[in-house]
Formats: sequence, C-alpha cells, structure tokens
Amino acid sequence: MDLKVFFGNAAIVCTVASFFSGAFVCKKIWRKGSSADISPFPFLAGVLCGVLWLRYGLFVKDPVVISVNTIGLLFQTIYVLWYYVFTLNKSTLHRQLLGTVILLGGLFYYLIYLTKDESSAIQASGLMASASSLMFCAAPFASLADVIKTKSVENLPFPIIISTFVVTSLWFIYGFLLNDKYIQVPNFIGCLLALFQLSLFAIYPSKRHNVD
Repeated sequence: MDLKVFFGNAAIVCTVASFFSGAFVCKKIWRKGSSADISPFPFLAGVLCGVLWLRYGLFVKDPVVISVNTIGLLFQTIYVLWYYVFTLNKSTLHRQLLGTVILLGGLFYYLIYLTKDESSAIQASGLMASASSLMFCAAPFASLADVIKTKSVENLPFPIIISTFVVTSLWFIYGFLLNDKYIQVPNFIGCLLALFQLSLFAIYPSKRHNVD
C-alpha cells in the first residue's frame, strides 16, 4: 500500500476517534451540572480549526483533509452547544462566540476579496489553517495558570491532550509525505506542545486521573 494512502487513512481514523475525546469533557460537565472551571477555548478553537482546514482542503482538493474536517466541524459544534447549555453565566461565552464569528468573517473576507489570485489564496488559507492548528493544540494551556496555582491537573483535558499527541504525529508524517509545509509544520509543533502538556501529568497530581 502507498505510504500516503496508509498514513492518510490512519490520520482520518485516529482523528475521527480523537473527536470523541471531547465527549469525556462533556461528561465531566454533565456530572458537575455546569461548565464552571472548564474553559470553552478547546471547543471554540476546534470549530475555528475545522472551518479553516476545510477551506484549505477545498482549495487544494485533498479528500483526506476535506472529509476529516467536515466530520470534525460537526463534532466541535455539538460540543460548543453542550457547553452552552451547561453554562450558567452566558454573557462571557456570548462574547467569545461573537469573537469567533467575527474572526472567521474577517479571515474569509480576506480570502475572498483581498487575495490576488488562487495561488495567494491557497497560501493565505494554509497559513490561517496552520495557525488555527497551533491554537487548537495549545488550547489546554488556557488552564495552565490554574494548574500551577492549584498544583493539580484535574481541570486539564487529558483525553484531548493524549489524542492530540497521536493525531498530530500522524498528520505530520502525512504532511511530510505530501511535502505540504502547511500540514507538516503546525502538526510537528502541535506534537511537541501536546508532549509538554502530557509531562504536566507526571509532575502534578490529578485525583480524577488517578481514579480513572
């Protein structure tokens, strides 16, 4: 089997499987009865990432990128809605949602009206998608201050972080085989970021993680 096909299929399967990791966070929210102390940033970053990578996939006509991000966008949208339902004070979340919509609108306006040709649009789309991937991988860092303050990783989304490590590793290899720097570079950095976040679980205790 061609290596591109093998790692492309592996990336699809593992990425789709990783989308279910958000369900563990949603389960935690359901058990607590609210989304307090849990950042919505990973879910919002997931939506942003899904939209921008889907746009890039359509530009370069890559069926692997298109299919996986269509599915991912659906999952992340469901997670955002779940988070919204269990948010008691919705004013802050409303501002975050509005900010995400405005950001996407501005980026698409740039791609549609301000890029000179298809080549520059692909380049701009690739850079945007790459930046969004790094944002998604770094999303759990939103809870880093709380981790240091409490000396506990209880509020870090372990399932999302471990799945991010596996998935970014596969996408890095796929991007390397395609010689696509927009897939290659952010996933290599994302893999390192996830590895750093996993190291926090060895440094700080987590009652929930130990019980599980």
